[in-house]
Amino acid sequence: MRNDILRSCVSSRTGKTPDFSAAAKAFKAIVALFLFLVVLDQVPAQAKSTTASGTSTISRAPTVNARSAALIDATTGTLLFAKNPDISLPPASLTKLVTLHLAYEEIAAGRMSPDEIVEIDRRDCSPVIPYGSSIMYLHPGMKVSIRDLMLGAAVVSGNDAAYALARRIAGSNEAFAQRMSKAVQDMGFDKLVFVEPSGLSEFNLVSARQFALFCRKYLQLNPQALADLHSVKSIEFPRAEHTAPGFVPEGRIIQYNRNPLIFSYPGADGLKTGYIIEVGYNMAGTAQRDGTRFIVVTLGGTGSSYAGGGLQRTKDTTRLLDWAFENFITASLDPGTIPSPRAWFGKQRKVTLVPSTANAVTIPRTQADQLRLRIEVPKSVKAPVEKGDRIGRMIYSVGDKDVSIIDLMASADIEKGNIFRRIWDGISRFFANMFNKA
Repeated sequence: MRNDILRSCVSSRTGKTPDFSAAAKAFKAIVALFLFLVVLDQVPAQAKSTTASGTSTISRAPTVNARSAALIDATTGTLLFAKNPDISLPPASLTKLVTLHLAYEEIAAGRMSPDEIVEIDRRDCSPVIPYGSSIMYLHPGMKVSIRDLMLGAAVVSGNDAAYALARRIAGSNEAFAQRMSKAVQDMGFDKLVFVEPSGLSEFNLVSARQFALFCRKYLQLNPQALADLHSVKSIEFPRAEHTAPGFVPEGRIIQYNRNPLIFSYPGADGLKTGYIIEVGYNMAGTAQRDGTRFIVVTLGGTGSSYAGGGLQRTKDTTRLLDWAFENFITASLDPGTIPSPRAWFGKQRKVTLVPSTANAVTIPRTQADQLRLRIEVPKSVKAPVEKGDRIGRMIYSVGDKDVSIIDLMASADIEKGNIFRRIWDGISRFFANMFNKA
């Protein structure tokens, strides 16, 4: 009926009966193209990347055993792979990275020294620490340096070491846990919550995405941690000086790092493994090659035995790192001298600009030779200017597509000048506007 009416209307205007078969074919072609584009849009971001010359092939990301995972570029924070990245799961001994972060904060503030000697409290030793959990074998009355306790927490995942650090810093595990939660939430990580410093409790909770970003922040704030703690393959503990009432060390005792990556994976230098029965096998791993560093966090790995689960956890992490290094690169171009806008009516004449984040971008390796950088900065601004004000931007592009924008911020406050400066600048700006030079 509808076609008859349409045919009648068209015929009355043209005097001819139109051929609807061609129109039907065109309509079907349009529908097919629309469906194709819809399907294409559902392809995971890591499986496709558009370049100026067409599509750049990125190999399919590996399948991982873990319930949750996140892979980021450590320099830019770009998320490259995600599997259920925002579900909350217990971090197990990954918790100790936050404990170590707070220890570094105390040292940086001058409230604690790596050489400080701590007398070990019986509440931070076995049998208070659950049987079968990771310990560095502290004994009541031992006198141990902060440096040794930090190594014990990082290298052999000593729950006793984490307890001892927490007691020294905050007086108790409970008070220390409150500081842990506040520290990470002040960084913007609302999905990270802690009730104790070791990771033994299933009530510590993190998400893979936010914990990967925390690891990035941890390395930015404490870059020495990789060499001082996380890439250390073994420690000797206890040593002769650690004699305590009822305990004398016998012979030389070597304890090895629980992270297998640092022994076998090229470029790996951290960070931490974890396991409790309530979540399974966790890992925070990082590696760097040729200036590109990636961070992987996997949570909730499974396995029929501790050895099997640990092996699968390592496979997940190495496969993700392999895939990242194969397909992506952290790139940076020299911006040269960044323009300094004129500061009208200010005490200072120019505004010095600095990038808000690292001058870098994460791109597919195949696009590295197509990367371009341009800078957009206004000729002038009006005082007052506050430090951190966003005034310009650096834009990375590949072909005709912008792929990353980095804000340019004022590096310092610029107050208004005195009345004479403001009058003079008012006159100067009037004539500058006349000649389009403001």
